Amino acid sequence: MTKRLITIFFLAFVAVLPLYSQGTATTGPMSLLSRPVTFPTPPKTAKSLFFIQRNKNKNTIVYDANITSGAFNASNPIDAYWLRYGSTGERKELTWAQNTFAYGYSSKKDGTGNGFYITLTAYGKRKIHLHADANGQPIATMTINGKLCRLDYIWVFADDQSSWPTVYHVDLHGTEVASGKKQSERIQN
Repeated sequence: MTKRLITIFFLAFVAVLPLYSQGTATTGPMSLLSRPVTFPTPPKTAKSLFFIQRNKNKNTIVYDANITSGAFNASNPIDAYWLRYGSTGERKELTWAQNTFAYGYSSKKDGTGNGFYITLTAYGKRKIHLHADANGQPIATMTINGKLCRLDYIWVFADDQSSWPTVYHVDLHGTEVASGKKQSERIQN
């Protein structure tokens, strides 16, 4: 019986170890399996909206406003692309498969004529509102912890050792529009 318990414990430990060996942040209420503090933050520009990072590596999917003649491009309001921090940091376009099944988006005008509701391909349950803020700067907002927030970034924790990744959780990080307070919310899969 003892030998069997040791074997079960060992197998459970080996199965979970890869999840914990990815590196974790050391502060905050969601520190377990959160974005490592050593991961890069993409440079902010006038068109920056938000970014997505994953525990797989430091490569980052960046979402910028696609503005033409002072307004969002009606057919493609967001420019989504990779920053390949795992190599030289160069920009790379999303492939068709990445756009279609993982990191792409769909958009629908919001009724004001100036903004859009964005639905990310991988998770359509929460809409992102793309619009201009009071200063005319592009902003992506969504509800995080029941508060209207500027979306800063999304952290995805997954195991991709099989042919299709298994997402364990997604962390939404933002800044409250009203107060400037940081908010984060974990969505378990």
